[in-house]
Amino acid sequence: MKVAVMTWYHYANYGTALQAAAMMKILEDLGHDPYMIRYRPSSYHRSLPDYSLSALAKRAFRRFDRQSSGKAGKAYIPEEKAALFERFCNEHMQFTEACRTKTDLENLNASFDAFVCGSDQIWSPLVFNPRYFLDFVKVSGKKIAYAPSIGTYRVKDPYVREEMRRLNASFGSLSVREKDGEKIIRELCGREAQTVLDPTLMLTGEAWRQRFHVEKSRREKPYLLVYMLGENEEHQRVIQETARLLQLQILRIPVHEKDLEEPDCLRGPAGPDAFLSYMDGASYVCTDSLHGMIFCHLFHRPFTAFERFGKHDSRNQNSRVRNLLAVTGMEDRLYRSGSQKQIASAKADFSAADEKLALMREASYAYLRQALDQAEKASSGMHHVMADNSLCCGCGSCQEVCPVHAVKIVLNQDGFRQAEVDESRCIQCGRCTDVCPFCGQTKNVPAQSASLFAYQSSSQDELKRSSSGGAAYHIARLLLTEGYVIGGCRFNQEKQQAEHILVQDEEGLRLLQGSKYIQSDFASLPAQLKELSSPAAVFGTPCQIAGMKRLFKDRQDIVYIDLVCHGVPTAFLFEKYREYLHKTYGLDTERMNMSFRYKEMGWSSIHLHADDGQREYCCPGKEDPFFRMFEVGSCYNRACYECRWRKDAESDIRLADYWGPRFKDDKAGVSMVIGFSEKGRAIIRKLAESGWGRMEEEPIEDYLLYQQSENLLEPVFYDALIRQLREGTHDLPALVEKYVLPLENRQLSSFAHIVYAMKMMRVKE
Repeated sequence: MKVAVMTWYHYANYGTALQAAAMMKILEDLGHDPYMIRYRPSSYHRSLPDYSLSALAKRAFRRFDRQSSGKAGKAYIPEEKAALFERFCNEHMQFTEACRTKTDLENLNASFDAFVCGSDQIWSPLVFNPRYFLDFVKVSGKKIAYAPSIGTYRVKDPYVREEMRRLNASFGSLSVREKDGEKIIRELCGREAQTVLDPTLMLTGEAWRQRFHVEKSRREKPYLLVYMLGENEEHQRVIQETARLLQLQILRIPVHEKDLEEPDCLRGPAGPDAFLSYMDGASYVCTDSLHGMIFCHLFHRPFTAFERFGKHDSRNQNSRVRNLLAVTGMEDRLYRSGSQKQIASAKADFSAADEKLALMREASYAYLRQALDQAEKASSGMHHVMADNSLCCGCGSCQEVCPVHAVKIVLNQDGFRQAEVDESRCIQCGRCTDVCPFCGQTKNVPAQSASLFAYQSSSQDELKRSSSGGAAYHIARLLLTEGYVIGGCRFNQEKQQAEHILVQDEEGLRLLQGSKYIQSDFASLPAQLKELSSPAAVFGTPCQIAGMKRLFKDRQDIVYIDLVCHGVPTAFLFEKYREYLHKTYGLDTERMNMSFRYKEMGWSSIHLHADDGQREYCCPGKEDPFFRMFEVGSCYNRACYECRWRKDAESDIRLADYWGPRFKDDKAGVSMVIGFSEKGRAIIRKLAESGWGRMEEEPIEDYLLYQQSENLLEPVFYDALIRQLREGTHDLPALVEKYVLPLENRQLSSFAHIVYAMKMMRVKE
């Protein structure tokens, strides 16, 4: 059976790499074919900062402590060390293709029979990421949690608690590494989770020596090995005293750069293999690392265990250490701060611990065997565009291609246009998945092979009507003269929404000018293009263009032009905004015209403008509640957080504002024009020859440096924010106070934090 493993493996941390390698060996021993999912998160999902006075005081103290400690805390990970870890992982694991987005992960469902997440602190609420809860696996029965660690006594963040409750309820087989985690899951979702051993403990010390070719470190003198992740001065004094009393030479594995200043520190980086060797060869070990303690048990090395975190530290993960020592009956090895007893015994009897671990190994193997057996029997059920993936941009390609009209684009409960499938009509032909931009592999052209140009219209009138330098208008105008029909987005004043239409003259092009920071109704465009016999050029977001290109893959007479897109917010945000404009400024929002980029006030200084023929509203983006909510990126379509086209493109041409230092002093606007195909580059050359504006080739690095190249991560409070936007119980300024200000103000000084906290205390729930 093919099994995909989702855990941390890529950090240059010994425990992380070794637990991942052990998990692979265990699955191989059970007769399966395991693959590590090659997933490296760029960050962790955002929550709202805690602005209570106690939290602010702790934050200010930590900031002062970091500033006063110089090099303290900076990790020691030179390139040579990273290379040793990468070599170890490649030697002991086989990997899937790289998975950057949730779509890439969801595509694995077709290739694997079971999915295992664990171990390590992948479920820590401090670094919450739903990917490590297997949220991309479609069949619950195929989801197995093996020994993930929550790493703390409680989950304080209410948004993380709710997400963990939801995600843990979906597992077919559920286990954790610590008893505290078992208790937390019971409280969160009423489920019982079995406590099992960390994968490293599933192999005996002898098994580690044989399978990983561990050779004891041979040094001239017996040594006390120090592997400390924390930086506690009291612990360092105890270590020095322990070495003196035992008459051992200290050998320190460097973790922080300041460790290199110590005369007893290893010179040169050590990989996971060397770590095992040093552990096995030590006469005594001092460590605050859970996996350091684990290998002391496995190699029968006497040790002193330290707790890395203070009792009141919000990052406290000491429960992992206490759980291990309680399980093995080795609590006497734990140093307690201020204790008269300076060191644990120089000798250690591991016989009782071995017996307890042997019993837990048997139970842990039994759990894993049963979970894998259940996963093998689980059925995947229906196959269609929304069964095989969870992301949708509402492009409508699936609706157009369905032969039985089982798919339609609707406004979903979160306020986004999305495909809905009538499963009673679906014949599972797979055509909808073939054209979906989120199913299968992308057909992206790498940005590094594209050509970049700066363009600015010679017409001041066109510059005022356009969001940047007028490139979109002039490309469309050029193609009109060659007989193309143009598909683009307009703001429909009557419907108060953005929609895609076809235009065939310059008057129609006027309707398409300017940015629209809301989701467009794109789904009717494919049917119109299907009936069109003349060539066409379609402007849209990268996901809309990718869907259109899949639908019309056999047509060579369509030019695809996409726009750099940060994301589209829920329709409920624009509804709230209209309500705000009506109540605050008296605008008739049933017939107002909306400009999301009002160029009368300049290019780089973004302003929003609305008028109903009698009243008007104009506001800088940094003060406008709609734009602030839009820019912080907390209520985008879920697909926007997993965009597959941030750097690369499936289009012929990509357009954007030319941000960055090159044109920072320009007041009128400059377009960034990127040619991704030869067809696109030919159109760009024709535009340069038209004489309608100034075109200059620039380095492609400007695109990579100054456009958004990484996805924002969906915030953990996403559902709560969408619900409050939908239900209408809070006005827009109140929601900005609650959900935008905390993210805007993360970098405030300590004093400003306190002032802000006092303000936040007055914000009603």
